[in-house]
Amino acid sequence: MTSAAIGFMKGRLAGKWMAGVAGGCAVIAAALSVPPLRSVIEQSMAWHMVFQMPLLVLAGALAYAAWPPRFGARRTARLAAFNQYGLTGFMAAQVIIAYWMLPMTIDRAVVSPSFDALKLSTLFISGVLLGDAFKRAPGVLRLFFMGYWVPMMCWLGIYFATTDLRLCNAYSLDSQVATGWRLLALGLLLGLAWLAQAWCTAVRNPKTD
Repeated sequence: MTSAAIGFMKGRLAGKWMAGVAGGCAVIAAALSVPPLRSVIEQSMAWHMVFQMPLLVLAGALAYAAWPPRFGARRTARLAAFNQYGLTGFMAAQVIIAYWMLPMTIDRAVVSPSFDALKLSTLFISGVLLGDAFKRAPGVLRLFFMGYWVPMMCWLGIYFATTDLRLCNAYSLDSQVATGWRLLALGLLLGLAWLAQAWCTAVRNPKTD
């Protein structure tokens, strides 16, 4: 068996594994929006904002990672034309994620199953867009995006944890405070993970003058 054939088989296996993980993440996230597990996100803001929402974005990003071998080059080319240099994907995903972080939309997702279904689909799409954007974007654009989102997530977590105002009618102030600290931790972890990935990439592919 040639090395090209071995590489092809490894790519197919990796794609299937990635698709399986993406499907598992999507199923878990969706299961939290239907009875009997829906009571979990109805009672806990942390499970809603810090677990389900990021899991949907992750599922979309992993689905994109499994996209090329499953859907072919034509659709990939269409997405490339739409998302040149990753800028469109970053901007669209930023709007989607920021929208679902608003207290008003969080409340509506809790009380309205149809609005919650919209949340599930759009956050998954934002993950697909981010997966494509990170693949196509130059390092400077990635740095700008992460430099915006990580501090914003940390600031939002600190605000949730320290304000005396109850921002979401669907959740108690104690649940909001707990969510704030977890959101801060998630933001810091995402920032550290991205820095570690960027450092590993720089080590593997050093630039030569």
